[in-house]
Amino acid sequence: MKRNSITLLFILSLWLAGCTRDFVDDSRPYNVLNPDIFPESMAQVDYFLNSPYANTHSVELFGFSGLGRFFYNLDHTGDLAWLGTSEWNELQVLRISAANSYSGAPWRGLYRGVQQARTFIDQIVPNYKTRKGNSLSPADTLALRYKLGEAYYLRAWHYFFLMNLYAQEVVVKGNGDNATPGVILFTSDVKIGDRQDEMRPRSTVKQCWDYVIADLRAAMAHLTDPNNGVKKTWEGADKGRIDYYAAEALLGRALMYEERWTEARDAFLDIVQNAGKSLMPFDDYYNMWNGNPKYSATENNNTEALHQISIARSGDNAMAGGSTASAVSLLITPFYDNGIPGGATPGYGNMFMHDRNLGRFGFPQQYYPAMKDLGTPGRSVQTAYIDSCRNMKTLKRYGTDPDPRLWVCAYQPWVDSVMNNTAKVAILPYGGGPETEYQLNQAQNTNIIKHGWSLRKFNLYDVQASQNPRMHSADFYFTRLPEIYLNLAECYWKISGNNTDANALNYINRVHRRAWNLPDNSSQAIDYTAITSGAQITKANLHPNRSDAGFRDQLALNALYYETWAETFGEAKWWFNVRRWELGPNEAKVYENSRAGAITWSSGNQYALPIIQTELDRNINCVQNQGY
Repeated sequence: MKRNSITLLFILSLWLAGCTRDFVDDSRPYNVLNPDIFPESMAQVDYFLNSPYANTHSVELFGFSGLGRFFYNLDHTGDLAWLGTSEWNELQVLRISAANSYSGAPWRGLYRGVQQARTFIDQIVPNYKTRKGNSLSPADTLALRYKLGEAYYLRAWHYFFLMNLYAQEVVVKGNGDNATPGVILFTSDVKIGDRQDEMRPRSTVKQCWDYVIADLRAAMAHLTDPNNGVKKTWEGADKGRIDYYAAEALLGRALMYEERWTEARDAFLDIVQNAGKSLMPFDDYYNMWNGNPKYSATENNNTEALHQISIARSGDNAMAGGSTASAVSLLITPFYDNGIPGGATPGYGNMFMHDRNLGRFGFPQQYYPAMKDLGTPGRSVQTAYIDSCRNMKTLKRYGTDPDPRLWVCAYQPWVDSVMNNTAKVAILPYGGGPETEYQLNQAQNTNIIKHGWSLRKFNLYDVQASQNPRMHSADFYFTRLPEIYLNLAECYWKISGNNTDANALNYINRVHRRAWNLPDNSSQAIDYTAITSGAQITKANLHPNRSDAGFRDQLALNALYYETWAETFGEAKWWFNVRRWELGPNEAKVYENSRAGAITWSSGNQYALPIIQTELDRNINCVQNQGY
């Protein structure tokens, strides 16, 4: 779901600065807000609830650096066109130093969100209730209950990301124990402003997941009307707020990390049966990623989003601080034909789709365009190539063509188009300067860009060269119904231990069918008949790994893995599955090389990012992850 008209912290700061009353108690550490005065109204309560909502698209997260600078490197959604930043290159080859500021930025952004939600839960709502006492109306009492539910979810959401990025390990086998370091839990007993008390050690992995689960259960309890048991959902202007089912979805996922499969299954089933969600038709699914107002201005047409963040186009520079916009597309803007060899891009154009992803979607990797008049303004591609590729994209022949989600996730050079001013123009192979080896229709050395497709998700459908991609982007869908189907399938599979479990295959195939524009609720000829196989069962088809000719990509052998990867490609989620399923060695062999260097895997320690150095410097009780 999406949160409309998000008010950021800097707005709150300006509002406080303009007030004449003494909202700050100077006798308290770090000038904390005076609970005897603040908050005075429900509107002031909302100022603080808006903050953790807004933090999800702060500069360190999905306001700027969350995709092209961070997740797209870890999971190799993209490859680097720009090689001038060593911290970027380290992330791409999975050899990250403890001083890498790009890997440390999410730590800062995520803990800011934890602090904001904690402040709301432990101080703002209790202070307001105390101030109002018996004068608090039943309607406001219920409203505060729902707001607390939202805050509990948002705190859990930020911890969920922290765990998946920085915990030494993430799985608690059989809901037993895992005493390896997780992250730091700033529980309600921590005295904020007391430096000694703030220097808490990292809690264990088990303790951290139990804490996240407890927060999500609290969220669901608060998002239930105690008078009639109705689970809270939102309508009208409030439709973007976190509801009961968004909290239940994240609860199911957290339970999976403790291998509590039955409990997780029941949570996901409740969503499927009662949340009122349904899969979007393929055409709507294809169009919902790129800022099209039909899908982003309202949520009325989006039937599968459970947690969606609305990104509003504005005149703000989203790289410079608080903003309702986002600048994530700045780093991944496409190259298009402006009549000059090499083309142009409206942003930085630092990252393109890693070529190995084409093979995973089933595109023939040796299928290069035959060029005419290369290096001249009149250069073009032979019509036969264009026609063949358009047939692949539109005819959807299962035994012949790539997975249609390839074109949901990426723009194909010469075949797809974007806006340049008022005209549609062709996408070009990626990279500034004159066209080079990847258009010559012959094998080149491994450091040459082969195809250079542009990433499509979160790039605007109507992008123009004159527009500033710092000021806008497209909505983020942090949880969608297809993911719930796939999570539910995994639960059924783990509970039964049956590779052909009918319930598991049903939910995997419902996602699979939608990709091929087929009815999702009836059997189809393309259906998977097993979850895993020793022979290839998915579209994933790669060149043999050059260092290991016998290598087989696990995604070609596992329908659940492949459908999860293909369905959520480019949504900053795959790395979490890589960790939980321990696919690191597989991924290193799949991608093998990038323009930043060789991608190698030597230790499970590579799953966990280094703890940011500033935390180690200020907190003597915080230990670094192994391997750094």
